Amino acid sequence: MNPYNISQHSRHAPHSKNADSCALEPFFQGYTMQDAQRIFRQRFPLPPLLAIPALLLGCMGAANAENRKAFETAEYRAQGALAVVNASALYARGGTGEGVTVALIDSGLNLDLPSFKGRIADPGYDYVLKQSGTLDRVGHGTQMAGVLAANKDERGMHGIAYDAQLIPMRFGDNNEPFFFDEEIAGSWRYAFERGAKILSNSWANSVPATELTEARYKQIMEASLQSARDLVAQGAVFVFPTGNELKREPLAEPGLALAIAELEKGWLAVVALKRDGTAINAKSNYCGVAARWCIAVPGGDAGAGLLTTGKDGKFVETAGTSPAVALVAGALAALQSRYPDKSPQQLRERLLSTANKTGIYANTEAYGQGLMDLDAASRP
Repeated sequence: MNPYNISQHSRHAPHSKNADSCALEPFFQGYTMQDAQRIFRQRFPLPPLLAIPALLLGCMGAANAENRKAFETAEYRAQGALAVVNASALYARGGTGEGVTVALIDSGLNLDLPSFKGRIADPGYDYVLKQSGTLDRVGHGTQMAGVLAANKDERGMHGIAYDAQLIPMRFGDNNEPFFFDEEIAGSWRYAFERGAKILSNSWANSVPATELTEARYKQIMEASLQSARDLVAQGAVFVFPTGNELKREPLAEPGLALAIAELEKGWLAVVALKRDGTAINAKSNYCGVAARWCIAVPGGDAGAGLLTTGKDGKFVETAGTSPAVALVAGALAALQSRYPDKSPQQLRERLLSTANKTGIYANTEAYGQGLMDLDAASRP
């Protein structure tokens, strides 16, 4: 597989005390459930067994329609996938990625673009130019960064985690990843040591997962395998695409946890849907043997892709399993800011368990655990 499948502020809604607001009027609008319970007890000193049900009847744990609508801006709609995964519900509950760092292991990122002003936690490292900071000549990394964390600035579109921070890494341009084993291993460690526990990898080696053994993977990616083992043990989550070969099984990295079970708790495979989420896209591989740790999100098709940032600052479309990976990595970051007390690996499990498994998404071979649903994932 070509590792780069290229197809050609105040960032919050009006302030509230917490986006998980209580709808019981006139006393509780804009308050957290905990605050609402306290105020309710003060104002209405009912016996506990009566007070709690009364409060629950009047308050909504889910983001209400008005709160969600404030986030469904022109930028939100233009991106193409955010509405399908119910991102506005997560935003309305405070999950925008603020305070969370994500590693982008790709072709780098053009750091001076307006879409990423304030979004860079560390300039990263460019293994091609052997220097600090990255230059993205190919454009793939910049496109993935846009899907993940482009600013909410009333220009074009915004990323799914528009308040998150990025650490971009450049390991190689348009060659098979196995040529860059040491660079990839080093990129993962560099980013993790600087605070990124979510690692977005929009690439994969072209060995089918069903043909993979630990010994075979070690032959081509020994350094990366050791790095992955170490970082998963320390709480990291790796996100990979199933691939764009129209196969019923994923490629090497998304299926690696089949051969090395200890990786599963920190592993996510991603299948790409059409932009509207109605079916798998024209090229995506199925989840296949990775179904237990696989999730489905829009990646789009050529001519009907996701809007994102181009390497020259213009907005362009991208399509395939690559942007689908960036969408999931960003969703994890946004969810992390919603639940700062939970680990990325716990949130990985939450994404999988709350995914929509109805209708076509009940087909685990194709869609794994189902369509990512950020409304369900972000509920109290």
